[in-house]
Amino acid sequence: MPLPLPPNSFYLVSYPRSGNTWLINCLTMLLDGVPGEAYTAYKLYTEHHRSPDEDFYFWCMPRTRPDQPICVKSHDALPLFYARHPSGPTVYIARDARDSLLSYYFFQQAYPTLDAEKLTFTQIKGQEVFLSHGGQDPVFDAEKFAAFMRTEAPQWAAHVRAARDDQSICFVTYEELKSHFIPTLSKIATYLRLPLARTFSEVESVYNSGFKKMFSGNNRDFFRRGEVGDWKNWYTIEHARLLDKLVGPDLHALGFESNPSWTSVYHPQRTPTSL
Repeated sequence: MPLPLPPNSFYLVSYPRSGNTWLINCLTMLLDGVPGEAYTAYKLYTEHHRSPDEDFYFWCMPRTRPDQPICVKSHDALPLFYARHPSGPTVYIARDARDSLLSYYFFQQAYPTLDAEKLTFTQIKGQEVFLSHGGQDPVFDAEKFAAFMRTEAPQWAAHVRAARDDQSICFVTYEELKSHFIPTLSKIATYLRLPLARTFSEVESVYNSGFKKMFSGNNRDFFRRGEVGDWKNWYTIEHARLLDKLVGPDLHALGFESNPSWTSVYHPQRTPTSL
């Protein structure tokens, strides 16, 4: 049996490129916690916790006290997540497939290997912020992106649908965090029932408004612009129709698209010829 989580630990789960890293930084600042990651290939963190039979482990930043909260990040789909992990409070963040898949496509090109990553730190209003930069400039290829969608879109749908149907977890969306930052963060904090070390306004000034002012983002950086609806700058009509065929009902059922016939009125905002 896996060892239980340390006191005050909780999980943050998402499909890749859905705001997981953004939210983990928000929560660790709000709660004076430390970030962690399950099954990470990155050996950046120095404190580790593993069970004797090694069927579960995660790495995290060193804690300054034993009861300091740990936020463990995972991209496992929920069936695999529950099979691998001991139970604990779980927050799930979902993002519109159209933006999430586009960002994931760019990310895989910018980070072809771990050695390609460039790491930097910066200060925003006295808070040290960790930034990761990809080693290559992505290139948008319409045919390759369509092939990527055929593989990944069904996985996105299964990932998010399972989380949305699980009443035991706290489900939020990237879009509501962007548009209603403090209320959404407050909803998560209420669910976790952990003491707050900072105010919601302090966190907002660093990880929401602060980023907007100092970092515009680009397609190589881990923290891209993160704009809601950026997919309209890249999707051709054929991409939109393909995605609708693959996961259209899920976009509508999960609240990411209010118009079931959205592809009939979609017009690309520009021709995606380059970044």
